[in-house]
Amino acid sequence: MRGKLLTFSFLLIVAVCFSSGANAADMVPEYLHGNWAIGTTEQKCGDPGAEYFVFDDNGTFEAGRSKKAEAVGFWQIGDDIVYLVFIASGGFFQDIHAELNAYENRFDYFDVKLIPFNVEENRFEAVGVLGDETNKGIAIRCK
Repeated sequence: MRGKLLTFSFLLIVAVCFSSGANAADMVPEYLHGNWAIGTTEQKCGDPGAEYFVFDDNGTFEAGRSKKAEAVGFWQIGDDIVYLVFIASGGFFQDIHAELNAYENRFDYFDVKLIPFNVEENRFEAVGVLGDETNKGIAIRCK
């Protein structure tokens, strides 16, 4: 389902738990706190249609586009992996809303594991695992 894949791609942003030159063993939760966008440049941070994440220091997060949350849940770091549990509705995705209107007000639970690599101070790549699906993405810290 495309809604799952879109939500899954949002979650790739979580892998920003590293500072410049860090590796997975150096992951700290404090690095994740704040705003992030999915993309390859900082211009994504100002793009109203860009996918975003906001990670709070209380272990909660929201992900969405156009300042509208499309997924909400909890995050934690352990064993050099970022673990996410969240709920989302396929009916929130505006670009395919007509195809998924049967999912309006129906929420599903998801469990994602993220494995970061090529980590820089404000940019990283990550592979995410959702069930038997995997995906790769790039995340940028928004200032």
